[in-house]
Amino acid sequence: MSERIISVLIITYNHGKFIRQCIESVLSQQTSFKFDIVVADDCSTDNTQVVLLELQSKHPETIKLILQEKNQGPARNWLNLLAYSNAPFLAYMEGDDYWVDDTKLQKQVDFLLQNPKFSMSFHDVSILQAHQQDNFRYPIPPTDTLYFTDVLRDHYIPSSSIVFRNYPWVKSLPSFFLYAVSGDIPFELMLAANGPVKYFSAKMSCYRRNLGSITQSRKNTGRLIRGYIWMYLQLSKNLPVKYSIYTSLKALRYMMSYVKYLITANKI
Repeated sequence: MSERIISVLIITYNHGKFIRQCIESVLSQQTSFKFDIVVADDCSTDNTQVVLLELQSKHPETIKLILQEKNQGPARNWLNLLAYSNAPFLAYMEGDDYWVDDTKLQKQVDFLLQNPKFSMSFHDVSILQAHQQDNFRYPIPPTDTLYFTDVLRDHYIPSSSIVFRNYPWVKSLPSFFLYAVSGDIPFELMLAANGPVKYFSAKMSCYRRNLGSITQSRKNTGRLIRGYIWMYLQLSKNLPVKYSIYTSLKALRYMMSYVKYLITANKI
């Protein structure tokens, strides 16, 4: 195929140590179709933009840059990035992650082209742990085809692994995304509401764990639970009724967890 059918979207902020590896892992993709790379930098204060401009000068037809003049915050920067491309398919990753399989895009796009009912595909990832005691990994999906309730059950989907259809609503996500504790989870659920999701068991990218996010979540457990309650209630307002019922029940489960947290912490 000679036409560009996918844009690889990369969000970055102060990833000067990692952004070159990230972009070069995309440039190394072997595909039968054209793709471009769109990077949204949120006014980095390190050398991220220097590296981006250097790489763009070498690949001007492939690399497009959104260089924010003022810091937007990760959510708004991400929404700006999603609204940029008109390609039929999109891939997404953060600037400190990278791909490890140079056939990743071909495999995932081929599947979506051959299976038009599917909204998205994703795969397993290798994880660079934040520290030696960090045993985090994404749960393994129960099957290679997931439906809405499967995606709702657990967070199986690493952001650096997804390739999805560029539905019209992607350019105008609800405003609650600006304040949600997670953008990935509601976005993946909105995609799953449009069709099944394909899982590849191969590890085709590397996810770099951030120590700061780990320590923050441990210190702010109560606030985090409240955030999930609000997020799922807001999401339920923006889904068809047959799916909003499930997200409302998910919010209810978090409410029960919050009561348990308060009891355990002797706050009630």
